[in-house]
Amino acid sequence: MPTESRRPPTVIDRLYAVGVSIKGVDGVIELLAGLLLWLSPTLAHALLAGVAGEAREGDSGVLRFIARNMGRLDSDLAHSGLVFLIVFLIAHGAVKVALVYCLVRKWHRAYPYALGILIAFLAYQLYAFVLTPTVGIGLFTVLDAAIIVLVYKEYRELNPRVNT
Repeated sequence: MPTESRRPPTVIDRLYAVGVSIKGVDGVIELLAGLLLWLSPTLAHALLAGVAGEAREGDSGVLRFIARNMGRLDSDLAHSGLVFLIVFLIAHGAVKVALVYCLVRKWHRAYPYALGILIAFLAYQLYAFVLTPTVGIGLFTVLDAAIIVLVYKEYRELNPRVNT
């Protein structure tokens, strides 16, 4: 087993670690949210309605914004059905957790698959952004594009034989 050269971590190394950690936490949250919706679909309505109700009682614009968006999300979930959302959250979360595990373990054979999957997720986010542009989707899209670049850079460092 080849030994890794011990060099001090660079800013890029730290950004990579933070980006992969964010992906891991995001994957766990998606997976848990999907499982929670699957096991107790009425809980989502109760939570969203409760948050919206509490926020409506406030006087600030931020609370009105939260109330309006929580109410809209609750309505959207009620009208669109939860099956697609549940399947999407569980699958998306599980894939992210598995990818992060492989990246943390530095399994260089998994990197091309990770890059392909991350690019597919990015393509879907771009599609969603074009349909309904929001600041949140825009920020996550930029973050995900940066993470793809960092994962590719890490892959190149682990496997220098990769063509440029």
